[in-house]
Amino acid sequence: MPHLPSRTWIRALVGIAVALGTFEATRRYRQLASAPALSDTSRALGIDGHHVQAGPWRLFTRSVGAADAPVVVLVHGLVISSRYMEPLARALADNGYRVLAPDLPGYGESATGTPRRVLSVEQLADVLDLWLSACAIDKATFIGNSYGCQILTALAVRHPQRVARLVLQGPTVDPAARSLLPQLWRAVRNGRRERLRSSAGIGRIDYAKAGVWRVLSSIRRLLHYRIEDHLAAIEAPCLVVQGSRDPVAPPHWGEAVAARLPKGRLCLVEGATHTMNYVHPHSFAQLIDDFLREGRGATEVVR
Repeated sequence: MPHLPSRTWIRALVGIAVALGTFEATRRYRQLASAPALSDTSRALGIDGHHVQAGPWRLFTRSVGAADAPVVVLVHGLVISSRYMEPLARALADNGYRVLAPDLPGYGESATGTPRRVLSVEQLADVLDLWLSACAIDKATFIGNSYGCQILTALAVRHPQRVARLVLQGPTVDPAARSLLPQLWRAVRNGRRERLRSSAGIGRIDYAKAGVWRVLSSIRRLLHYRIEDHLAAIEAPCLVVQGSRDPVAPPHWGEAVAARLPKGRLCLVEGATHTMNYVHPHSFAQLIDDFLREGRGATEVVR
């Protein structure tokens, strides 16, 4: 009968394994959290970055495109920063726009000053209002993805004079899944569908920069804000862009959002998933350009 290791040795080996795993996880976490705001690839594509002092907030802002071109503003989703908006920003710049994309307070390169302070959807909308003033922009067209759609809805209701047009891509939260586990499951399914061109690497950087507390608090705020209660008050023309394979904000929910908007229209993109701004930036940029030129009908399907 072989000699079995004693319990003491087993406990020692498990302790060493846990310690090594914790050390490696901490090292990787710190490495991600210290990633630079702009990569060499970003700079090579013409993406620039600078901080804008908006009231008490110092917001890192990505920009690309000719200075005298029409301005469009991109608003990022939950916890992630404007880093994953770069492909869409570049595509819009190629279509003749000046693109600005701020990191909202607490996300990406924009700190809140207090690690545990997490702003609500309405507070983030008010920050955008301050940021516009700091950028000397009276009114703009806004494009949001996911959680960014909730923030832009709040902006359009609280500061309607700021919004010329809205593009809501994959708006959250579908009332049929307004709890944590269904949302996580839908996000996992979306990740699997986007594995060939995934923004997960960028997400890991931004989640590490935000920290666990901010991630959990942000999810709670996302679930709390009922976008459907505010859509009817939006005065600006609005395009809802919906991917047919988006499990986070499924097509039937996109149709419901468009139907509640007084000046809303729906564009269903066949085969597209939730993070269309990253996965299909050129197709999405073309839809935005068409909308801004008022070239589309009330409901359409793009293949």
